[in-house]
Amino acid sequence: MPRTLERRPFGRTGETVSVIGLGGAALHKHGYQHGVDTVKHALDLGVSYFDTSPLYGIGGPDGRWISQGESQRIVGEGLDGTTKPHLLATKIGAWQAYNHTAEDCLAEVRDNLRVLRRDRVDVLLGHDMERARFWKPDAEDTALDTGERLDYESAPVVQAMREARALGLCRYLGLSSNLSEPLAHVLQRVRLDMCLSANEYSLVDRRSPRVMLPVVREQGIAYLIGGIFSVPGKGVFNGALFKDARLLELVRATGISIAAMSVRFLMANREIATILVGASTPEEIEESVVAAQAGPLPPDLHQTLEALTSAKGR
Repeated sequence: MPRTLERRPFGRTGETVSVIGLGGAALHKHGYQHGVDTVKHALDLGVSYFDTSPLYGIGGPDGRWISQGESQRIVGEGLDGTTKPHLLATKIGAWQAYNHTAEDCLAEVRDNLRVLRRDRVDVLLGHDMERARFWKPDAEDTALDTGERLDYESAPVVQAMREARALGLCRYLGLSSNLSEPLAHVLQRVRLDMCLSANEYSLVDRRSPRVMLPVVREQGIAYLIGGIFSVPGKGVFNGALFKDARLLELVRATGISIAAMSVRFLMANREIATILVGASTPEEIEESVVAAQAGPLPPDLHQTLEALTSAKGR
């Protein structure tokens, strides 16, 4: 009998989610229908957390610009009509030029729902909150200065998220960020339900747990990670992790792929609710699910990987 996909508590909400979630940033990579097939296959495999954004979906299989929202269209169709339990998350980004007010942000929520074919989503996040414009719409497009005294709770995007929940357009609220330092800083000042920390937790990077876990523990919020194939200073899209000579040697010695090794290494951290995998094919999401079903890595291999942190990722 095949092993089931582990489920973990979603913070203090009372929900549980699959340890592997589907991140929607790359679903458009091989075309619309292939993306829809990936979403449906994830459901069949027991994946119960789906993450998307109106900013995901730029650049199709031939490199052309498709449109903002392509990922939402794919996820919306892939989940349409399913009775399988799941949580659906999407995002709003107040740093965009048109989102200067809470009303603008709320209009984006409603537009997201239209594209997703939903009356509501389960989780609504503020997207890329490490940017100054997220908190001050008239600010320059620079990184958030956490030394500046700001009333985060009164920011238009937070007002809009709370209003969306009051209107029944979402159930839970959170923030996503590519930088864990500002994410932790803001979460100490704005009480929400979950957080998504991207691009700072991988086989060669430990910045996110070092910074985020004290806040997660103190508040009891759900801790999700994404961008798990990222390399400090090189990002996630150039495949640098899969070219790391140290990791390739471990692949040769163990027979475990870097993708499977990443999943099994990260899932050993029981404080992670869901590991988002940016799969773009049914085969990719299945590889991660099968890896998770195999459980954490053997202790000796895990310890070897712990020692591989890059200088930038400490």
